[in-house]
Amino acid sequence: MAMTDTQTEADLQTDIPFVPNMPYAEDMLERLYAIDVNQFDISQRVDELKGNHAWLFVLTMPVSALLLVILTLIGTFLSDQFILTFLVVAGLLFLIGKMLDNYEKKFKRQARIDIMQRIEKAEGEMGVIPHFKDFLPIKYRHLWQSLKKQNYVYIEQYVAALTLLQKHLDRDKFIRIWQLKYPETAPQQEEDEDYEEEVN
Repeated sequence: MAMTDTQTEADLQTDIPFVPNMPYAEDMLERLYAIDVNQFDISQRVDELKGNHAWLFVLTMPVSALLLVILTLIGTFLSDQFILTFLVVAGLLFLIGKMLDNYEKKFKRQARIDIMQRIEKAEGEMGVIPHFKDFLPIKYRHLWQSLKKQNYVYIEQYVAALTLLQKHLDRDKFIRIWQLKYPETAPQQEEDEDYEEEVN
């Protein structure tokens, strides 16, 4: 009875695969290529947020110019003071323009916040870009350092780094470096073959 218990324990130990704490290199590559760069486009997100109000910002300049001319002519006709009327109308349109500008900045701020949340979701708990730091130029150092601290403000640099990695990363080189860095993720067969060569 004791013999069968030890046999089943040994069988259980061999049947349970070892799962490393770090993901495999192939998993990291899969995560990298699964991220859609287009979802981080700020201008597209701003347009989505504006929705039906987009026409307001497109027509601001032509309508302002037209109003300036019409109101200046009406004011001049009523008061015979062209310069004074022009200055009053221009000041009034300037204030209205500032209000519209602040309204548009609100959309841009909200778009940046939304994109930062998307980056946070794409990075996940383990992060993606910081694991590829060896394959990025030095100019992205602040980006991956901030991503490690869960600071997602470098949106433009994130998009550029992601695009660079997705287009130009040497997959085989990354896998080799990853397995050297985290030997527990290396395939078991290679380790066994290396061990057999050393023994012989």
